[in-house]
Amino acid sequence: MPNRKTVELFFDIGSPYSYLAATQIEAVAAGTGARVRWRPFLLGAVFKATGNEMPARVAAKARWMLDDLARWAARYGVPFKMASRFPLNTLRTERALTAAARLNGEEAIGPFALTLFRGYWVEDKDVSSDEEIRAAAKAVGLDPDAVVAAIDSPEIKDALRATTDEAVRRGAFGAPTIFVGDAMFWGNDRLDLVEDELRRGD
Repeated sequence: MPNRKTVELFFDIGSPYSYLAATQIEAVAAGTGARVRWRPFLLGAVFKATGNEMPARVAAKARWMLDDLARWAARYGVPFKMASRFPLNTLRTERALTAAARLNGEEAIGPFALTLFRGYWVEDKDVSSDEEIRAAAKAVGLDPDAVVAAIDSPEIKDALRATTDEAVRRGAFGAPTIFVGDAMFWGNDRLDLVEDELRRGD
C-alpha cells in the first residue's frame, strides 16, 4: 500500500487542470510534511479505458471550462493561456517524463513536468515536439539527448502503459487524479480535501 505521507499526482501535460494542480501540489505536501510522487500517465488511454470524454468535446462544457480555468489561475496567482494546439497528443511528452525518471530517478519528474506545463499552458509551445522536449530537459539539468533517445524504447513505452493501467485499476477516470494512500481525489479543486486527508494521517 502507498505511504499515506506520499501524495501521488497522476497527470498529463495536455490537461489544463493537471497544470493548475501541479502549480500547487508541492506547497500542499510541504504544509503537511508529505512528499509528492509525480506519476505521468496518458490521459487519452484513461478516457478510452473508462468510457470517459474530455469536457471540451461538449460545446457548453467547453465554453464553461475556459472561464473556469481562468478563475482558478487567478485564484492561484499563476499565469495561464489556453493552448492554441489543444487538444495535444502528448504521447511523446509523457514518455519523455517517464524516461527522465528512469534515467535520473523520480525526483527529476517534477521540475521537468513544471517546465513542460509552462511551455504548453503559458508560452503556447508544442511540447510534444522533440525540440521542445529537449529544451525543457536541458532547462532543468537533464541530458536532452538521452531523454529523447529513450522515448521510443520498449522499456519506456511499457513503463508509461503500466502507470496508466495502474491508475485505471485504482479508479482513475480523468486528470489530475490524486491519491493519498487508497483515498482518490479528482481535479485541482480537491486540493483542500487532499490536505485534509494528509492531516488525518498525522
